[in-house]
Amino acid sequence: MKKYLLRSLKYFVTLCVLLVALIWLKITYEKLPVTFVGMLEIYFSAWNGWAMAATIVVLSATYPIFGFVNRSVEADIVADRQQIDAAMEASGLVLTKAGEGYLLYRATGLQRLTLIFEDEVRVEQSGTQIVISGHRRTVVRATIRLEGYLTHKRRYNE
Repeated sequence: MKKYLLRSLKYFVTLCVLLVALIWLKITYEKLPVTFVGMLEIYFSAWNGWAMAATIVVLSATYPIFGFVNRSVEADIVADRQQIDAAMEASGLVLTKAGEGYLLYRATGLQRLTLIFEDEVRVEQSGTQIVISGHRRTVVRATIRLEGYLTHKRRYNE
């Protein structure tokens, strides 16, 4: 629950910063004779401004629900470690921690910033499958690459 609230707060702040930046760009590039505060007053005096504020609240509250996923792949975390590492590296992730039955990867540089520091991807063994969990876009990309690498390995070994 704490992680969910923190993620919601991060997305709320990010969307608010984006809205403020768009208003500032409008004032700056349209050469409007209005101050930033005056523009905010104009913006929120109409229902459009309040609708945008409500949209920001709803999006930030619901994004953690659909923004993070778990994907399963038929693999072994020990036997297929080379393919897992290669898929994660190709997705812009580096190994930060490894333990008994799990691997933890993080993004680097600008990718980490674009993910608002919610860049942790966890790989865990679950029976005959591994479960990859984290940010939806990152996990899906890594899973697709991993499945390709595993298919290539199986075909090459046959």
